[in-house]
Amino acid sequence: MIRFAALGLAILIAVAPAAAEPVYDLGSQAPVAGNKTWRELLRALFPDLRQEPGKDGKIGDYIHGNVDLRPIDRDGFDDCGAAGGEPLRIEYIQYAYVEISQKARLMVGVTTDHDACFGALALFDALEGKLLDAVNIQQDQNYGFEPLLARRLGPDAQLVVADSFHTTTSNSPDNYVLVLASVDKLSLIDNLNGESEWDCEHHRGIGEQLYVVVTPDYGSFDRITGYTKRAVQPVAGDCRTHAGDPKVTISRTDWRWDAAKKTYRKVSP
Repeated sequence: MIRFAALGLAILIAVAPAAAEPVYDLGSQAPVAGNKTWRELLRALFPDLRQEPGKDGKIGDYIHGNVDLRPIDRDGFDDCGAAGGEPLRIEYIQYAYVEISQKARLMVGVTTDHDACFGALALFDALEGKLLDAVNIQQDQNYGFEPLLARRLGPDAQLVVADSFHTTTSNSPDNYVLVLASVDKLSLIDNLNGESEWDCEHHRGIGEQLYVVVTPDYGSFDRITGYTKRAVQPVAGDCRTHAGDPKVTISRTDWRWDAAKKTYRKVSP
C-alpha cells in the first residue's frame, strides 16, 4: 500500500502546477497520504487550531495559545502585542509539492489576518504528513510569499523567496528573505534588501525593485542571483510632480553553493 501511495504522490509531483492557488478552506483535503485535511495537517504546527466564528460572526480558522516558531534569522519580528492576545485567524495558505533528495515534500506558507504575529513556513513529509521543520520568515511589519512558493535548486534543495516589508509615508524598506529547503530542514541563505523613499530635501523619489532568478551552475546546486533595479526620479518642490526622466541602474548579487561548507555563499558576479 505504501508503495502505491508513493507512486501516486510521485505522479502528482510530476503533474502538479508550478504555482498552486491559495487555499482558503482548511477543511479541504491536503495532498498528503491519509486523507488529511489542511486543518488536521496544520495542527502539527498549531495544536489548538479551531474553526469557529470570529467577532464579526464569520467562520474562520483561529490559532489559540502561544506559538513558538524559530526565527529564520537570529532575530525575528515580533508584533504579537498588536493582536492584543486575541486568537489569530489564518487568512489563507500557499503550498508547493516538491521532491528533495528523492523524497516527497510539501512546503506550506501560512498568512495570518493582517500579517499579524508571524509568517510561518513549514516543511512536511508528504507521505506521512509529518512536520519536519517550521520557521518564522517575518522580519518586518508585513510579509508575503511568492505565488510560486518553491524553486528547484537541484536534486537536493529548493528555494523559497519571502518578502518582508513595511510602508510608511516617506520610506518603504523591502526585504527578500531567501530560504533554503533541504530534505528535512529550513535555513536562511541571505537577504536581498531594497528601499524606496521620497527624498524631498534633495527633490527626488527613489524606488528599488527586487528580482530573484535561479540559473544552472557548474555544481549540483544552481546559482541564485538577486537583481536590484533602482530608479531615481527628480521631483518638483511639491515632492511628487516628476521633473525630468528617471535615472535607472541595475545591480546584482550572486550566491553559489560552497560544497566544502555545504552552504550558499555570496560571491562576486
